[in-house]
Amino acid sequence: MLIHPRSLTSCSPWIVRSFAIAAMAAAVLPLTLVSAENKPSDKDLVKAEAHLSVDRLPAGDKCQILIRLTVQPEWHIGANPPLNEEDFVTKVEWKGKLGSKLTQVKYPTGKKFVPKGSAPQLVYDGKVDIRGTLEIPANAGGSDEEMEIVVHYQACNDMICRIPTTVKLAAKLPVAKQGETVKPINEKLFAPPPK
Repeated sequence: MLIHPRSLTSCSPWIVRSFAIAAMAAAVLPLTLVSAENKPSDKDLVKAEAHLSVDRLPAGDKCQILIRLTVQPEWHIGANPPLNEEDFVTKVEWKGKLGSKLTQVKYPTGKKFVPKGSAPQLVYDGKVDIRGTLEIPANAGGSDEEMEIVVHYQACNDMICRIPTTVKLAAKLPVAKQGETVKPINEKLFAPPPK
């Protein structure tokens, strides 16, 4: 359903939609959260996937995570931070049953967009990489972390905006015992940018 941004307050609650997507580990890399995503269509304008920097979560330590959003052509989502207080921002939340935390979340710089008849905004389009650090409690070693990533966003084009919605990525990730070696993976995604 497509609506104009000014009419959000008059929408019925049943219109709001969310997508719960379970992340399934691949047989080759059973300890990796890879390509957990929703399928884009004319109704689903944002695809999400998550990648870890290690093959399993390190107990009592940290690792990196990358959440990649792909916005369909001619659409955009709000940048974080926004240019205006009233703009809907894209936001990532982490929920872990064992107490792991998502910290140091870094959103990319938004692009300036001026909708017809409205104030300028900062937006994301195309491929959007949101990076963060996962902190794993020491007492989680040897267990499985049942986690969920929730991405809040609003998809708009130069004429209309959809209702704000969420995409959820969920997975069960093993935690190495404290002091046990974890292996780096997805090196290309986590390599420092060239100077």
